[in-house]
Amino acid sequence: MSKFLNDKKSRIRCKSGNSLHSNTPEFARLILFDFLSKISIRNSFIFYFRLKF
Repeated sequence: MSKFLNDKKSRIRCKSGNSLHSNTPEFARLILFDFLSKISIRNSFIFYFRLKF
């Protein structure tokens, strides 16, 4: 049963991903940019604390 549900989920995800890709590549770019900025902010915090202690 769970295998069936997972398969259905992945199919839906694939469909939505395809429509997003064709319609708005800039939307994906925004998400990626947001993700990267969060990572860089976190890394700079870690770097800052390493310098402090």
